[in-house]
Amino acid sequence: MQFRIPKLTVLAAALLYASGAVAAGADKSGPLINKAVIEQEAGKTVYWVLPGPRRLSEAVFGTPDDPKRTLAQVLEEVDKPPIRALLETLPILVAAPEAARGTNAAGTAYTAFQQPTPFSDKARPLPPDQSGYFRTTLLDRVAEDQPGKPGNTPDEVELETWFHDPAGNRYRLEFDHVVQPPFPGYDTQGGVFTDGWLHGTTGTGSPLMPKEYTRGAWWGIVHLYINGEQVDTKVAHLMTTEVVRKRDYSLALDEEMPLSRGERHIPGQDHHTHLIVLPIKPTPQGPVFEPVKTAFELPNGQTQPFIHMMFEEDRIVEWELGGH
Repeated sequence: MQFRIPKLTVLAAALLYASGAVAAGADKSGPLINKAVIEQEAGKTVYWVLPGPRRLSEAVFGTPDDPKRTLAQVLEEVDKPPIRALLETLPILVAAPEAARGTNAAGTAYTAFQQPTPFSDKARPLPPDQSGYFRTTLLDRVAEDQPGKPGNTPDEVELETWFHDPAGNRYRLEFDHVVQPPFPGYDTQGGVFTDGWLHGTTGTGSPLMPKEYTRGAWWGIVHLYINGEQVDTKVAHLMTTEVVRKRDYSLALDEEMPLSRGERHIPGQDHHTHLIVLPIKPTPQGPVFEPVKTAFELPNGQTQPFIHMMFEEDRIVEWELGGH
C-alpha cells in the first residue's frame, strides 16, 4: 500500500471524527466527575510551533527489523470509510508510515520521521506584547467514550483564547462543542480527559508526541478568527501536561521522560499547555482533510496549514477530581 503524505500537511495530534450539528442531542446536565480550570495570563511565554521532522522513539516505533505503530496495523481495525480516508491522507494522526522513516547508516535503527509535522523542535517565541492568553474550563461528566455520534457526550468545555503568529497577526478561537475521536484504541473519556496519560505508547493521540501525564485535555470543534474576521471551522485539541520541551526547546522522546527540573525549558514549571488547530474540516458526511486557513507564510511561500501553540507558563486555577 502507498501512503499519501501531503507536503507540509502531515499533521498529528489527537484527531477525531467530527460531523456537523451533532452536539445538539447530547444531554449536558449530568453530574460532574472532574472539573479543571486552567489559564495563562497575557505577556508570558508563548511559542508558535513550526513544521519540521520529528525524532523517532524506539520504544514507540520499534526498529526496521521489528517496526511498530505502522499505518497498516491501525487500518486493520478501521471499518468506517471516512476514517480510513482521513488516516490514509494524514497517517501520523495514529502512526508513522515506514516509507517516511529515516534510518541510521547501518539500517538498524530509525532516526526521524522525515516529513514535516507539527511536533518538531522548531518554534518561534512570541514577544510579550504579541504573545497570547487562554482560559479554559473542563467539565468532565463521563469516564468513558459514549456510543453514537462523535458529539454525543455530556462533557463540556468553556474556552477564551487569543494569540498571535510570528508575523503579528491576531487569532481568536470560539469553542463550539466537544467531540470524541473514533480512532481504534482511543480513549478520551467522553472528549474531556482528566488525570491520565496521552500519546506515545498509550494509543490515544499521535504517537509522535511522547507519552505524557495529562492534567486535563479536550477535543472539539472551534471557529477561527484572524484579525477580527472569521475564516475557518476546524477540529482542535488542547491538553495541559507535564513538561515535554527541553531547555533548547527540542521535544523529548519517550525514553527521555520524565524531564528533570534542570532539563525542562522553564525549570520551575511543572506543566505546560498545548493548543493545536488541525487541518480537519467537520462535515455531515464525516471528517475531511483541509489545511487550516492561517495567515502565517512559510519560507516556501505557502501558509502554515496548522496551528500549534505552546503556553509555557500556565496555571491550574481549579482542580477537582471525583466531585459530584
